[in-house]
Amino acid sequence: MKRWLSFVAVVVLALALVIGAACGGGGEEEEEGEGVTEIKMGVGLPMLGTYGAIVGMPAKYAFSMAVEDVGVFTVAGKQYRWKLYFEDNVASVAGGAASATKLIFENNVDFMHQATGSPGLAAESICREKGIILDMSGANPEHFTPDKPLFFQIAATWVVQMAPFFDWLVEERPEVQRVAFVVPDDDTGYALGDGIEACCDHYGLDVVSPEYTPVAMTEYFPVATKVMSKDPDLFLTTTGAANEAMWDMGYEGLSATWYWLPSYAEDVGWDRCQGYLIFMPIPLAGLYPEAEAKAAEFEDRYGVECTPAAFWALNVMYVITDTLMKAGTVDDTAKIVETMETGSFESLLGPIYYGGEELNGIGHMSIWPSPLYEVVGENEYRVIDVYTPEETEAIVNEVFK
Repeated sequence: MKRWLSFVAVVVLALALVIGAACGGGGEEEEEGEGVTEIKMGVGLPMLGTYGAIVGMPAKYAFSMAVEDVGVFTVAGKQYRWKLYFEDNVASVAGGAASATKLIFENNVDFMHQATGSPGLAAESICREKGIILDMSGANPEHFTPDKPLFFQIAATWVVQMAPFFDWLVEERPEVQRVAFVVPDDDTGYALGDGIEACCDHYGLDVVSPEYTPVAMTEYFPVATKVMSKDPDLFLTTTGAANEAMWDMGYEGLSATWYWLPSYAEDVGWDRCQGYLIFMPIPLAGLYPEAEAKAAEFEDRYGVECTPAAFWALNVMYVITDTLMKAGTVDDTAKIVETMETGSFESLLGPIYYGGEELNGIGHMSIWPSPLYEVVGENEYRVIDVYTPEETEAIVNEVFK
């Protein structure tokens, strides 16, 4: 795996030396007179810039909404509720280490979530040292290894859902042979790019234009010019400015994304988005009515889009709560981990489970269903296909073995 920052351990070690005398975890608190014990959940999110707008802030609202939905719940005859603590992890290694440190040593959290790749990887050893289960988003299979027993991912995994898309692509669209992609020049982008290249290598497709661009980039015409010169049959990117630049330059090939936002279509025109393909587990086209209702409730309540990050964040709290109830404990870490490794848990898209052990020796990646959608009109979508979690895992194991 290229470009993952090797100096994470240095940052973590430096912080550990500063705060080594402090204690973390064990933050449960009983509310007097109510008989309800609080469980502290620490959440590291990027709060500013592009990631703040489409990941961090919507996810923050989603965590809050999910905790309200869960309310008081019962584990082994005792009543509990979640208490959330948020920190800005600035989508960076240093931010992940700093936010994890504050959440553990100042807020005494019992569990933690870190969004995006670099912060999660930076926080892992800190959480492991303190015996805290860490859930993250934006990782690839190889980041979960037997020496990281408390490290999990509930949110949908880019490469897990990417494999079924390419499986469908080579069967149904054999004219596609040349693939181009534009992703951000950061750890999230590298995870995406590595997944695309691995899928193309497995299915015999040519990656003709892999482009990594600055996170805050807004002018995509130079990149689009370069991509167009490679004559791709398929263009993959986060929707928005990059697609608009390609279409303005006359691109007529297939376009697809892993991060769909209807607001992008509002900006570039729904007519131009017709035929656009979407491959991630999000609530569209009436496929998951309960999830669509929850997304609509989210948008009504907060006045912002229920982005994919927000939707997955909702499920983080539902799945963790279900895990504790099935484990019958909130503080026996070994029992909770065992339950996570062997159980099935309810999400808004149905049961999901942790898999991927054939790839990394431990699993710990949530395996979701893999729906594929096509934009057919204004806020109208067609379900192309749906791979079950079991089918998804089988394809992922074949592609990334």
